Amino acid sequence: MTEIYQGDPYITLTPNGAELTFLGGQPVMDQGLENQATISLFTRQGWPGNFLLVDNQKVGSDFEVTSEKPITLNSLALLERSGENALRDDIFGNVRAVAINPKSYQHDVTITIEPPGSDPDTILLTKNGQNWINQAQNPAHKRI
Repeated sequence: MTEIYQGDPYITLTPNGAELTFLGGQPVMDQGLENQATISLFTRQGWPGNFLLVDNQKVGSDFEVTSEKPITLNSLALLERSGENALRDDIFGNVRAVAINPKSYQHDVTITIEPPGSDPDTILLTKNGQNWINQAQNPAHKRI
């Protein structure tokens, strides 16, 4: 059984930003690479805190900005590449990202990491665009 009180405070992303979960006043901890992946993927380039870090420790990627583009075959390919580039570090080992568009307003990204000496792990990400949801539920052609 995994000890929830060992490691780094576990970061959960919500629509309103990052959160920490507490049980009995103690933050739930992460012992794997999920926090590092979350920070690498969802910290935007040019993050102001980078001025405190040396060059090889600076964080930030274009993954989140890339995910905001209109969904096309090209943007899905760019999203895969952006996810792989954001996790290009020895601690993640081999990284493979696959982006799909299961609904007109949604894209899903599956990122598989294979850290050296560890079992592969999968990160599943889904983005729903509210404006796309509204357009799908109330298309212009039905209002004419």
